[in-house]
Amino acid sequence: MKKYIIPGLMAIVACGGFALSSVAFSGLASSTVEAVIAIRDHIKRSVAIFEAPVNPSLPNVLIIGDSISISYILPVRKRLEGIANVIRPVANCESTLSILENLDRWLGQTKWAVIHFNAGLHDLAHVQTEGIAPGKQTMVPVENGPRWVSIDTYRSNLEKIVERLKKTGARLVFATTTPVPAGAKSRVPEDVARYNEVALAVMREQGVQIDDLYSAVVESAYQYQKPQDVHFYPEGSDILANCVASSIKARLIDSEHGARR
Repeated sequence: MKKYIIPGLMAIVACGGFALSSVAFSGLASSTVEAVIAIRDHIKRSVAIFEAPVNPSLPNVLIIGDSISISYILPVRKRLEGIANVIRPVANCESTLSILENLDRWLGQTKWAVIHFNAGLHDLAHVQTEGIAPGKQTMVPVENGPRWVSIDTYRSNLEKIVERLKKTGARLVFATTTPVPAGAKSRVPEDVARYNEVALAVMREQGVQIDDLYSAVVESAYQYQKPQDVHFYPEGSDILANCVASSIKARLIDSEHGARR
């Protein structure tokens, strides 16, 4: 009986039935109840991340990035409350390949005041086959496959992304890729500096503002980053959020001044 109840509860949670009753929990072990509650809370948080209240009187800000940006989107939104509508795609934007494939859809018809974007951690990840279509690659140990996007292709892809973003008329901010700790699966820590160097060169050539998230956390990453994992604890995400919110505020001021001239 229990094996049918658990999937049923998960389905209720997944469909938005967050108010699970004590009747539904009757007969289940406490560990099972805790697991279902954890699933519910995770889904509620995921919905909160992607649902952004929009005030039509405020400028619109688009954040494009991987799971690192997913972790700092809520504190950034809080810091810019009443200043801007902060929106991100309902997706992990992953690599430059993913961005190029989806960019027109993510931009939509919205008038963006600022676009804050990043790609790198997925580009430098080792996969089974280089350059394979987004969603079809499989990450592998470093010694078992090439990087998903070679550094030369990474440069070319960034140039194409910037070219498209400039057509929106938005103020652009590129965020450098955050550190990879030793022992992280499928990534080489030293590659971050190499890919960031290429990205910085492209952005300087194109006149794109830099939000140097790498420098903001590289010295303290051992405290705020999960062991052998590119992701951050909440304290680390807050540090990144401060940088992101500050860089967006600066570009909003630039945008406002430009509109007055």
